[in-house]
Amino acid sequence: MKPITVLIADDHKLFRQGLKAILESEQGIKIVAEAENGREAVDLCKRLDPDVVVLDIAMPEMSGIVATRIIQKLGERTKVLILSMHLNEVYIAETLKSGASGYVLKDSAVEDLVTAIKAVKGGETYLSPKAANYVVRGFIGNNDRREGTVFDVLSPRELEILQLVVEGNSTREIAETLFISPKTVENHRANTMTKLDIHDIPSLVKFAIRMGLSKA
Repeated sequence: MKPITVLIADDHKLFRQGLKAILESEQGIKIVAEAENGREAVDLCKRLDPDVVVLDIAMPEMSGIVATRIIQKLGERTKVLILSMHLNEVYIAETLKSGASGYVLKDSAVEDLVTAIKAVKGGETYLSPKAANYVVRGFIGNNDRREGTVFDVLSPRELEILQLVVEGNSTREIAETLFISPKTVENHRANTMTKLDIHDIPSLVKFAIRMGLSKA
């Protein structure tokens, strides 16, 4: 029987190595690559086509949510499993809306991760028990009202540029990273700030951190 091929993406090297050690000790799972940010994870998915990608939600250059959306557009074969320290209804809901097949809390990764990988590879959705309970409580409390979020308002490109802006990249650096013109970057940034009704970079940074787009 072929092993489940897994890509791990997390910006903390020691945590990545810990996950790798846990998973490699499990029969039937093979780690094919590691990534330290969302953009690298997307590039590796294009090249390696793993069965499952384990993605941290808050990573440099591209968040796990934006990376999930892009990976899902590559095809339905690769399943995305979000690994996060955040027990947050918005994060959980947005990752699932973006196409993730599961959400595992970092504080229960040792107990849940192998089960979660096998579940999502088999076509199931997996939530850590704490996350599942939180979602159910949130649904019961808010089933008559669902507010839009930044992920509903902004396009994937605007989300990419927003994250790069708040991480301190210049217009030219963003243009070089995304292979677009500086003018295009400026237009997207202006549209983003208009849509969010935010008019200065410090406020934009605070907003991005609150939404899990940046750790800056």
